[in-house]
Amino acid sequence: MKGYTLIEVIISLLLITIILLGGTALFYQNLKSSGLSDVDLGLTSSLRSILSIIEKDIRFGQVTSVGNGFRIDCVSAGSVGYSGNSLIVNDLVGLETIYNLDNGQIASISSQTGNKEFISPMEIDVSRLSFTWFCQGSVNDKIKVEIDARNEVLGSGIGVTRSVSTEINMLNSGIN
Repeated sequence: MKGYTLIEVIISLLLITIILLGGTALFYQNLKSSGLSDVDLGLTSSLRSILSIIEKDIRFGQVTSVGNGFRIDCVSAGSVGYSGNSLIVNDLVGLETIYNLDNGQIASISSQTGNKEFISPMEIDVSRLSFTWFCQGSVNDKIKVEIDARNEVLGSGIGVTRSVSTEINMLNSGIN
């Protein structure tokens, strides 16, 4: 009778096990990398959407204050600008909106309703929201908005951190 010896069977099983373990590790690494890419793309997209919401109010509205500072503080700050972690802006109708950081979420409070709405998704942890107001003679005022945030890949404990910023020229303020 012809057949395989016990040593041949054991060596074959050992080789198959090594190949399967290597393939599984490669598959898992690829899946993890894909998950990180998806979270990174989602985080970047969400932060850009938040900036877009804030930008619309700033560009067409009139800034009342940044942090604890008012326009006179901004003018005094000169080219370095006046910074703070909250922003109060009035829209064209005169309704006030306040943007600030509240427990890792960006909050928007409207004077019309008095309700606080979070404009950042719950799965994103915002660690920094900063506004810098630039008021220089004979040009429109400008606001720089900066956001630092983190999002975790579900169940992995691995997080993606992103920072975004934009400078917005205000159409309804400045030109001292």
